[in-house]
Amino acid sequence: MMSLISSILEKKGPLLSGKLADELVAGFSISEVAARKQISRASAPVRKLKNVAFDNNQKFVYLDSHFASTDFYDTVIEAIKDSSKAYYYFINAIINNNGFISANELPAYSCSPILPLKGHKPAATIIRDLIYIGLILDNGDGILQLNPCVDISQNYTRFKSLEIAKRMVMNDFYDWARKINLVAYNSGRLLEQIPEFSKFQWNYTAPSYINGLRKGSTPGFLVTDIILGKQVVEEDIEYFLSKINIINRMKKHALFIPFFICEGMNDKAFNRLKADGVVLGFVDKLFGKGYLETLKSLMNVVEHAAAVITRDPDKYFDAMEVLLKVEGKAINLKGDVFELAVGCYYAQMAPYIEINKLIHEFESGKRKEIDVFVKYPNEVKFVECKGYNRTGY
Repeated sequence: MMSLISSILEKKGPLLSGKLADELVAGFSISEVAARKQISRASAPVRKLKNVAFDNNQKFVYLDSHFASTDFYDTVIEAIKDSSKAYYYFINAIINNNGFISANELPAYSCSPILPLKGHKPAATIIRDLIYIGLILDNGDGILQLNPCVDISQNYTRFKSLEIAKRMVMNDFYDWARKINLVAYNSGRLLEQIPEFSKFQWNYTAPSYINGLRKGSTPGFLVTDIILGKQVVEEDIEYFLSKINIINRMKKHALFIPFFICEGMNDKAFNRLKADGVVLGFVDKLFGKGYLETLKSLMNVVEHAAAVITRDPDKYFDAMEVLLKVEGKAINLKGDVFELAVGCYYAQMAPYIEINKLIHEFESGKRKEIDVFVKYPNEVKFVECKGYNRTGY
């Protein structure tokens, strides 16, 4: 029977145990009970993926020869998407960020708690499971990466541009919310402070004492997530609605307003969020069309920094000039744009530069980021950019 299982997997590729059992029953006229027993007893070269939990206690079954291939990881993702939603939300978040995401940001894009909650696997455990099977790579630099074997386009500079844009929008949203007295003035939490509400992480949380949310002296909360850089579809908001639904089923929780920020979304996503009572924050409606145009210009400059600085440096200066005029005054972006300024400096002297260049160490194989990579005819420089806070700046 082991050769039968192997022959099916060789022909069909990796399968969830439920589908594998169906293949055994249909192809070899055995009972479902017998098929499940044979799968549970299967040994090398037949393997079962550990750690990841699938619906109905299924296992992901594969052969030694499948492991770590592009087909293996693509099939794993499809199986997780169909039968392990809690895990898939983490993967989809990284896909939406062009193959990379900050480790402290990822739990916000899931329906898995960051604090103990009965009946729910913690976000940290799921991330650890995905790292264990090699689907997510952790190089210890605070940035998680989807395995390059996965068949998606990965773009590190695009990810960096999205990070900066989200940080800019969330800082300005925080400022907007407190200026209209929607939240307590200096009590909001952004990603750097791990914004938590009802045991889940968000991109932003803040207590609110407005009528309708406050219960006596106990505040309600504003909780916010953000997706930029794409047209949001229904799949992208499922994690957000799942978080809300889990909280609403709790016996005790503070009243809250869920807020979702994006550039745009399709009708299905719009209608689902609207039906569930979510406040929709389109960037251009919150801050104006000029703000959104500036945001996109900044993202383009960061994503294509080397080309912009080398071929058309005026675009960099134009973007920085406009950026200083938008709300927030770019004060939280100085560190991010400093790398571009350094790159602009070296571009005047060197024929070739790269901003945020990724390399892999020969000995450890770990990923490292070079802030500014400068190549002269007879010399190469790795430039590390550091910003320091000083009184009065």
